[in-house]
Amino acid sequence: MHASLASCPAAVGGPIFIIGPMGSGTTLLRLMLDSHPHIAIPPETGFMRAYKAHRFVPFKITGRGWARRLGWSDDELDGLLRDLYDTLFMRYAEQHGKRRWGEKTPLHTWHIDAMARLFPDARFVGIVRHPGGVVSSNMRRWKHPQVKAMRHYDRYARELARQAARRPKRFAVLRYEDLVLQPEPVMRELLEWLGEPWADEVLAHDEVQASRGGRRVVEGRTVVDDPIDVSRIAKWAQRLDARERQRLDERLGRLGAFFGYRTDDPSVLEPIAGEGRIVATGADLRARTEAFADLDLKTRPTPPVYDELYNPTKLMVIPVERFRRLREQARPAPPQPLWRIAGARAKRRARRLLRR
Repeated sequence: MHASLASCPAAVGGPIFIIGPMGSGTTLLRLMLDSHPHIAIPPETGFMRAYKAHRFVPFKITGRGWARRLGWSDDELDGLLRDLYDTLFMRYAEQHGKRRWGEKTPLHTWHIDAMARLFPDARFVGIVRHPGGVVSSNMRRWKHPQVKAMRHYDRYARELARQAARRPKRFAVLRYEDLVLQPEPVMRELLEWLGEPWADEVLAHDEVQASRGGRRVVEGRTVVDDPIDVSRIAKWAQRLDARERQRLDERLGRLGAFFGYRTDDPSVLEPIAGEGRIVATGADLRARTEAFADLDLKTRPTPPVYDELYNPTKLMVIPVERFRRLREQARPAPPQPLWRIAGARAKRRARRLLRR
């Protein structure tokens, strides 16, 4: 018997926020939870970037604190924005006959502090995947170079671990592989922690989603009525060549080990949750953070520029065409043939030699 996740709950009934690296299974988890009779989680919105724009009007030097100049405190503005977003998402939930809403956007990994402040009763569900699976997926789907795909995983997985450790009672963390291999035990633990009753529909998400409008492609190029596919777990091992796997191990091997993965064997899943559980809590990750002190997971990684406040003293916007021209101008000129840079006298001599 394993200990119940509900032994470390937050307040039940608040919004559910799914976060994690892009390509880690966030959409699959969204579709499964959205199939529950009580929970509605729409396609991702990225609404927290809009929240930041309310706090600092983009690209206006005096954009910070505009509401304070009207006599509104930061807490009062948050109250208004909380009501706004709760109204937007609750109407969506009610239209689908649900009583609780959630949201899934990978980039919200960088907005957890604000989300936790804005919604004090919210729960966060982080999902991770073997670094090879995420890197291979993003290289294939979005044509990202391996270096870019590895940087994405490194930053997002580190921030997820840091935030989970900081909020042990508000965070649950699961692995894509566990969800695919053991969907019922994982979802039972997760729903118990969320304070929701078991529902068979979460295991038939493909049928539930298909009944709402046929075959649809949603975020991440996911098809809503695709069933769980166990074969996807290890496909990355065939897609990455030997050199790419070596780079993966050098860059992400230790971070993968933090989440129980081995880069030399995708089938290995070492436990990361305590007391016989499959789904980890923030407390579990806090303990692992101490054991993996060399990773420095208490330090916040540098967030993507898109998820910072748009301070015009630090950022600027330029048209795409101008950016392309500047990029072309910055590239070194290709080497010129010797005959193009030689003097006239040397060219005449070369011609005479060629005619002989």
